[in-house]
Amino acid sequence: MEITGAWSLLGMVGLLVTVRGQVPTEELSDIQTKALTLVTEDFHNVDNIYSRFQVTSVLNAAEEKFPGGIFVLLHLRKKQTNCAKTEWKSKVCKAMRGGRVFNCFACLKFEYGSHKVLAKAIDCVPDRQVSPEVEQKRRQRCTTMESVNETGLRLPGALSFVKSQ
Repeated sequence: MEITGAWSLLGMVGLLVTVRGQVPTEELSDIQTKALTLVTEDFHNVDNIYSRFQVTSVLNAAEEKFPGGIFVLLHLRKKQTNCAKTEWKSKVCKAMRGGRVFNCFACLKFEYGSHKVLAKAIDCVPDRQVSPEVEQKRRQRCTTMESVNETGLRLPGALSFVKSQ
């Protein structure tokens, strides 16, 4: 009886590990939603994209506040639809079976209050071309985006002091 309970517990833990990566778009914060919109606009401004692509899954979404601004990281998948890229805002487009799938990784740094973009790094590649080397380069670019507009030592209370002036 104990062995059966242990196996079912391991099965539930395995299920949690696989489901953990999906973030519903409804759970994104306002600034993460703005970042998602900017990634979509940027993606559809590329010359070699002729169809509309829709976000099929958000694999990771993170937001961190720094003294120099708000850093947002998004990792998502986009799938080709049956609409032209000029209709990228349309909600009636359906994902094509066998259509191209892109893996997008975006790091954006926003200014406090105005949500003006201070820096951005957006990388969308076909899903099958994602490799450990590509992921390593993406992480390095994000580390650079994190440090944009940051000055001096990060002392406790420094953000409060800067905002009060």
